[in-house]
Amino acid sequence: MALPKISKQRKFFSKLLTFWIPIKSHRRAFRGILQFGIKNYFNVLKKDKKTNFPNELAIGAIMKNEGPYLKEWLDFHILVGVTKFYLYDNESTDDTVKILKPYIKKGIVEYNYWPGRAMQMPAYQDIIKKHSHDTRWLALIDLDEFLVPVVNDTVTDFLHTLPDGFAQLVVSWVIYGSSGHVHKPDGLVIENYKHHAAKTWGVKSIINPRLLVGYTNLHANFIAGWTIDNNGKKLGYINQTKNPPAYNKLRCNHYYTKSYDEYIARLNRGSATTETTQSYRNAEKFKAYDRNEIYDTVMDRFIKKLKHKKK
Repeated sequence: MALPKISKQRKFFSKLLTFWIPIKSHRRAFRGILQFGIKNYFNVLKKDKKTNFPNELAIGAIMKNEGPYLKEWLDFHILVGVTKFYLYDNESTDDTVKILKPYIKKGIVEYNYWPGRAMQMPAYQDIIKKHSHDTRWLALIDLDEFLVPVVNDTVTDFLHTLPDGFAQLVVSWVIYGSSGHVHKPDGLVIENYKHHAAKTWGVKSIINPRLLVGYTNLHANFIAGWTIDNNGKKLGYINQTKNPPAYNKLRCNHYYTKSYDEYIARLNRGSATTETTQSYRNAEKFKAYDRNEIYDTVMDRFIKKLKHKKK
């Protein structure tokens, strides 16, 4: 599905008609609806209620040489209710394709080779263009991020507890450090790295892709309708710094550093996000992100199940 073509006049009048709304969350929601088209917006909501989508929840992601972590990441998200992955391979040279073969054969993964620099946003755009009608909800995350249901058994169970018709769910990061590991330890990421920052920053999003109005950044988007947090609170801001973190029901565990050796290895293999690695990750940034103030066992209930699947 292509994004709606919005004229300059419509953008101007949508701002003119909504600037007086005092509550920012309402102003953003209504502005998005006006740009998307009121009739189009309600048609999507009406149709969605009647539609049995091939997938309730899918993940779109771009990856580069994530072979050592790929199976764990896939199996974890399958455990928590994801039934489809749209994966874009940014010139991997490891065993990524071999690892993915059984998942591709089962129809769980749709694989795309996606070369070039700074290709994350183009990959997201291609996913939304091609698959907006294949899934009720679409999560756009990275391979070092895990969507974790805290209260419910699955992410999809949790999503069904939220207000009907929400357009975008902003999921707060929980930033994990090295847990003191210099070298890559044996075992799962979720069992080796249990220490995270006391304070968190950053978000990722789960969207109704049929209500997308425009791409804002890699973390959240401009949507027709309500953007909410995991408590159902309507949000006026979609960037990662202006909303109080909310991760009591659903969180995005961000294993940004892992061990020091793994961090440096990732630095050396480059990024699918930016043109250069130095602006994205560097050795100095490791110190800033290697935060280990809080020991957390939220992932323990998944470890045994994942190890069983690994056999």
